[in-house]
Formats: sequence, C-alpha cells, structure tokens
Amino acid sequence: MQIAVTAIILWFVGLRLVDLWKRFQGTATEVHPRWEWIAVSCAVVLLAYVVLIETWRRMVVQWGERVGFADAAAIWFTSALVRYVPGNVVVQLGAFAELARRRNVSPATAAGAAVINTVVNLATGFVVAFLAGWSAMNRLSYGNAALGLIAAAVLIAGLLALPSLMPRVLGLLRRLSGRTLAIGALPRTAVYQSLAGNLIAWALYGLAFQAFVLGVLGQARGTPPDYIAVWASSYVIGYLALALPAGIGIREITQTDALTILGLATVGQGAVVAITARLWMTLLEIVPALVYLLRGTRARHHAS
Repeated sequence: MQIAVTAIILWFVGLRLVDLWKRFQGTATEVHPRWEWIAVSCAVVLLAYVVLIETWRRMVVQWGERVGFADAAAIWFTSALVRYVPGNVVVQLGAFAELARRRNVSPATAAGAAVINTVVNLATGFVVAFLAGWSAMNRLSYGNAALGLIAAAVLIAGLLALPSLMPRVLGLLRRLSGRTLAIGALPRTAVYQSLAGNLIAWALYGLAFQAFVLGVLGQARGTPPDYIAVWASSYVIGYLALALPAGIGIREITQTDALTILGLATVGQGAVVAITARLWMTLLEIVPALVYLLRGTRARHHAS
C-alpha cells in the first residue's frame, strides 16, 4: 500500500517537474547563472527548513509529547510530498498524523500543531509581505495602505489570543462533528515560538530569494525587504489557491507581477525567475523527502 501511495505521489511530482522544465527551456535565454549564488540560496532555504521543523517540534513538545529533531524532520519532509497532489491540505494533515503515529507521537497533537503552525505561517506571511513592501502597497492602493496595516494588527492580535480562543474552537468542532479531539490546552509559549519561528523563516526565505534572483539573472535590484515581500505575498496567495497542488500557476503569476511592480525585473525576467524558482523550491522539497523515504524503506527491510 505504501509503495503504491509513494508511486502516485512521485507521478504527480514528476509531471510538475516535466512541465516546469519545458517552461524553463522556453525562457532560458534570459538566464545568466551564477552558481555560487544559487548554492547560497539553497543553503539559506535549508536553514529556513531547519527553523520551521524545530518550531513545529517545540510546539509538539509543549503539548507534552516527545519527538527528536531527526524524527521531526522525517515527518515534516515526507508529509510535504503530498502538497503536489490535488486536495493537498487535507491529505498533508492526514500524512502528518500517520507519520507521527509511527514515531509514537500523538496524531492529534502532531496534526493540531501543524494546523496552528500553518495558520500562523500564513498570517505572519501576510503581515511580513505588507510591512516589507509598505511603499509599494501604499502606492498601489493610492495612499490607503493604512487599511492593510489595521488588518495586519488584527491578525497579530488574533494570533496572540489563540491560546484563549482554542478551547472555544475545539468545543465548536466537538459539537459539529460529535467527536472529542484529543488535544490538550494550547500553551501560550507554543504560539509565541510559532510566531518567532515563522517570522525568522520568512526573512530567511526572502534573503534566499534575493540570492536566487542574483544567481539566475546575474543581478538583483532592490533591497532585502523587497524580496521578502515578493516571496511572502506570492507564497501566501498560492497556498490559498486550495484547488491547485502547491499553488502552482497562481504563485508564479503573483511573483512575476510583484517583481515587475516593485521594479525588480522586467516582465520577461520576472517570468524566468518565477518558473525557475518553482523548479528550485520543488527540488529542495522533494530531494530531502525522497532521502527520508528511502531510509525508512531500508530500515523496514532490514527489520523484516
């Protein structure tokens, strides 16, 4: 069964990679690679992964569970594979729960921490994108960017109030579903750790993106906050396109528009960056996941 599921996931991932490669070949004339900067961008993305994995792990520990970093990384990377399958949000939560169960971690706690971390990730992404790209937002909204600032403040306040709101949310879910969710009280420390971890990760992603643009185009106009804003906004919008695996298409369009609006690239250059960035991030997600899958398969083979 596991082999069949893995084969299906790899099939979807393979189709995405082939499509991205074809699109990349059609725009390759815009590329002037500087491989040292692409290597730097890969290292910074992996550092962001470490921060996000440790953030999730610490949240699980705050709920009274025990999980080491190696197991947390295996759960995080392997479950990320299903993001490329339609219906990815629900399927990924199921994968999180099942992979956690195999490592003697409460599935409800693992999935609950993943849900809250995702909510915090999207909310902080919106806030970071708005604050980092403030000047562009204010220009595009004809001086009405203060409304977005109010929305950002409301989001942050809601996140800080999450520990107090969670019992009511769980009670509502229990009444609607008729089931009791085996999740204890949400520690405030877990939310603060999630906020800090996700803010650090967004900053690292933006810096990695700037290094990647420099590596692809041979130049990177603008400042680090510009690239943080572009990456965060395109990622959040792509993630909210639930019907599309990993937000494919929507993220690239948003990224191209944002790079053009901020004057960081021409339309052609923006398209090249968006397409190659998708290929870059896909490889950085699936290669570690496949390594963990192969290690797990070998371990079960030796055990049997």
